[in-house]
Amino acid sequence: MAFPALKFESETPLEERVARLEANVEHIQKDVADIKIDIRRLNDKMESVDQKLSTKIESADQKLSAKIDSVDQKLSAKIDSVDQKLSAKIDSVKDSVAALAINMEKSFANAEKSIAALHSARAFDRVWWLLMSGALLGVMARAFKWL
Repeated sequence: MAFPALKFESETPLEERVARLEANVEHIQKDVADIKIDIRRLNDKMESVDQKLSTKIESADQKLSAKIDSVDQKLSAKIDSVDQKLSAKIDSVKDSVAALAINMEKSFANAEKSIAALHSARAFDRVWWLLMSGALLGVMARAFKWL
């Protein structure tokens, strides 16, 4: 079996291929450079957005802190005023209860005296009624001639 001799072509098609590859590489390098530029732009935009958000967050934090402080001061003032009012009312109630206790003690002391006086007056009344009843019975006994 005989093989025909292989014919080698010249090196020009290889050079054409290399030239096309080089052109493609140049396009790829250009695209990569464009991508790097876009990434840098995005990075700058991200930094500016981060700065804007940071300033907004800080300003909102300051506003909220100021509002919370003002509300805290108002509530503290109201709580203090309510505390003073309640303390005054509690003190007045304590004074009223103390005065009532003193009045009740005086009333009980007076009542004991009046009860003692009432008992002695009742005793006198009983003696008086006994004398009147005895005199009436004496008059009746004489009228009916029992005596």
